[in-house]
Amino acid sequence: MVDPMMRSRAGFLWIAMTSAVVWTAMVEAVPCRADDDRIEENPAAAVVNQQGNAIDLEANFDANVFGQNGGLVIQGGGIRIRRGVSPTGSIDEGEDSAAVVRLRRLGQERLDRVDRLCRLSDAQRARLELAVESDARQLAEEIDATRSRYAGVVANFAEPEGQKKWQAFQQDMQRCRGRMQDAFDSGSLFEAVLAEGLDDSQRLLLDAETRARRSFLWRSMVAPVLAKMDETLGLTQAQHATIEAALRAREPRLKLDPSPGRQNMHAQQMLVYLQLSQADSKAIRGRLSDRQWRALSMLMNQGKAMKSWLDQQGLVEAER
Repeated sequence: MVDPMMRSRAGFLWIAMTSAVVWTAMVEAVPCRADDDRIEENPAAAVVNQQGNAIDLEANFDANVFGQNGGLVIQGGGIRIRRGVSPTGSIDEGEDSAAVVRLRRLGQERLDRVDRLCRLSDAQRARLELAVESDARQLAEEIDATRSRYAGVVANFAEPEGQKKWQAFQQDMQRCRGRMQDAFDSGSLFEAVLAEGLDDSQRLLLDAETRARRSFLWRSMVAPVLAKMDETLGLTQAQHATIEAALRAREPRLKLDPSPGRQNMHAQQMLVYLQLSQADSKAIRGRLSDRQWRALSMLMNQGKAMKSWLDQQGLVEAER
């Protein structure tokens, strides 16, 4: 027989938990907006997730490709467009598309970082600003052309044709996000002008700062993963040092600008496993027991299996 007191406590607990869930859902559903947001309705943009099985692909494209750090505000289940802030601080970029606005902002952030370190001359900065604009507009043409294929298109998951549309959309959306992340990396006009336009002292400063930031960022990713390995594999100090040295030798060309995966701890962990899988395995295996090696091999295989997903996270500069 169930104790009446226990039954009463259980009932109270269930009510409390249910109330908390309902309250959380209500709070999350309340639209929030900063006082200085400039928001206007976009008639062409429907809600991201419509009722039933229909998904608005145009709205999803905007939210996923342009929705980070400006350009869009998602409120109350729908999308509203906010005009971007130009490099001069004005809040209207005229007829420029969302792709141009977003790319220009990313390039401006990169240029400002270089300027703070190298103290560019007016002529140097002017040339780099032209390079940013050229890169932004050239890539925006490609992204806008892709986006136009989904203008007014709704995919119905209940139909095979709708599922095909969604799969094609996912590929296009991920490709455009990746192209935006790599817009001003090696191979861009901005990087070419930067390489030619700096004097020797400026180039040394920039190279040293880039190496130092990458090294610090990589160590910050490696440290928690190694700590977890210590716990799960029972590593000795010598084993720990061997794996750490292998990871230091496999330092990737990490992107220094913000990326979708920068705050994703799982992505960072998988990147460490991937890099370790590409290190010299003989030195590591010679230090570990068979049990430890089997466990470590499973972790490295996880990293290799996630490579295509990691490429989408934008943690590492794309090879050109």
